[in-house]
Formats: sequence, structure tokens, C-alpha cells
Amino acid sequence: MRVNNKKVDKEFLLSSWSIDHKTIIYVVVAVFLFVGLSAYFSMPRESFPEVKETKIYISVPYPGTSAEDIEKLIVDPLEDRIKNVSNVTEILSTSQEDYGIITVEFDENISVENAKQKIKDEVDTEKASEDWPTFNGAKVEPN
Repeated sequence: MRVNNKKVDKEFLLSSWSIDHKTIIYVVVAVFLFVGLSAYFSMPRESFPEVKETKIYISVPYPGTSAEDIEKLIVDPLEDRIKNVSNVTEILSTSQEDYGIITVEFDENISVENAKQKIKDEVDTEKASEDWPTFNGAKVEPN
């Protein structure tokens, strides 16, 4: 019977030791809690951190048009034109009835103003093409 008791003690050595030395465990937990709280409160924080947004949104309102027509007539040609712009990392588009939106994401090495100007130039070039549909006063502008 003594052999089995030693085997049990060996298997649960850490937990058995912890149960036998409760005070040490409480002190270790309190030290970890104190160190964690002091690290949390000493962390530098900013009330309004600077967030660099590198996305340009192109909105396409076209009243009275289906989502398929907006995609075929406006969104796809704009996407093809925007693919040629340098520093573009991702292009996402959504078309729905009467409205389409294109999101162009740039890498962080380019300023937002420069990116917006590049997109605006490409949109203006595409709008000047012969295939561009005529709108009822609607605007296609990057924001």
C-alpha cells in the first residue's frame, strides 16, 4: 500500500505541494496581481490617438438603375481604371439598386491627399470617356 501512496504523491506533486503551502501560493498570486495592476496603470495612453486612414471611398448614386447595371456600367470600368494606380493594396466594391460604392485602400507610405488626388484623376478620366453613361445630375466623387 505504501508504494501506491508514493505514486499518487509523485503524480500530483505540484498540486499537493500547493495545498500544503497555501500561504506561499496566496503571496505569489498577490504579487502577480500587484505587478499586473502596476503595469496596467503605468502604460502610456492617449486620449485621441492618431489613426492613419488610408482608404478612399468613391460613391456612385444613380437613381432608377438596378445593381447589375450600376456594376456593369460604372463600378467595373472604375475598378479597371483604379487598378493601374500605384500603391493600391485592395479594391472592394458594392453595388445595389440606385447606388454603388468603391473602397480603395492604399499602403501606408502614401498621404491621403495624394491618394485622393490620384483617384480623382482616374475617376475624371473615366468620366470623360465616350462609354460613360449620362447622369441626371448625379455625382461620382471620391471622399
